[in-house]
Amino acid sequence: MKKNIVFAMLVSAGTFLLQHPVPMVQAEEMEPVHTITLPTIPAELKEGTGKDKVLTLCGICHSPDYIPMQPPLPAKTWDSEVHKMIKVFGAPITEEDAKIISSYLAAQYGTDEK
Repeated sequence: MKKNIVFAMLVSAGTFLLQHPVPMVQAEEMEPVHTITLPTIPAELKEGTGKDKVLTLCGICHSPDYIPMQPPLPAKTWDSEVHKMIKVFGAPITEEDAKIISSYLAAQYGTDEK
């Protein structure tokens, strides 16, 4: 019985496809693909003590482009962000370097709020 149902479904599908063929697009009828090249504009971080640590240590995992995109954050928040990168994402940053990085971020991209 099951074989009869499967056979009937295959015959029905075959009959449908014969009556309603799928139109094929020829390669010469297709429009050419247009591509563009976007410019790469690297972010310029502000000068300051610790910029080199940010570029080398933070740059291991992500582009420095993300830093200037952030809104100005208080020093405490920058410190939390740096420690999140260490604890959650495994950034290979020592505690000494974390302090330097946090200080740089707070000084260059922070608010007056501590």
